[in-house]
Amino acid sequence: MERSLSGMPQHHDFTDDTVDAAIDFIIENGAQDRGQTISYSRVFDAAGLPPPQDLHFGGESQLVTLFMARLHFRCRERTLPPLDALVVHVAGERIEFPGAGYFRVNGQADPLNQRTSATGQTQATVFWDAQKTECKDWGDRSRRGQVLPGPDEGVPYSGRPMSLLISKPD
Repeated sequence: MERSLSGMPQHHDFTDDTVDAAIDFIIENGAQDRGQTISYSRVFDAAGLPPPQDLHFGGESQLVTLFMARLHFRCRERTLPPLDALVVHVAGERIEFPGAGYFRVNGQADPLNQRTSATGQTQATVFWDAQKTECKDWGDRSRRGQVLPGPDEGVPYSGRPMSLLISKPD
């Protein structure tokens, strides 16, 4: 198998274990910590991946988007809230915002794109805020032991599955 930056496989497959390591890190350091946002670099480090900046500078920026999309869908598979909503940039034009791929995977316009209408910016930001709130609320319940561990970890003790705020593009 060919390798690229920092030994990352070029086949672009991220194992469930790699993605789960990132998810568990976000749960412990973001969702269960009052729904705090967390940097891409810390999430990638927890997964054993090169920093996103290195991937961007090395011409492999699509790997950041691919990994975050895999994280998004893995949260759904594990019946978890949309934890990718807590992962943000800590510098540059997108400071304290997720990447454009976060909005794209959720069928939302990128609120920081200059071509996005004011209505689209508002809708995307409201959507993102709702997802962050969902993560915070889940984190509070999880911290209090009100969420089942294991394969149904995102299911509250009431037995009702958590809703995921997934929007389809118009």
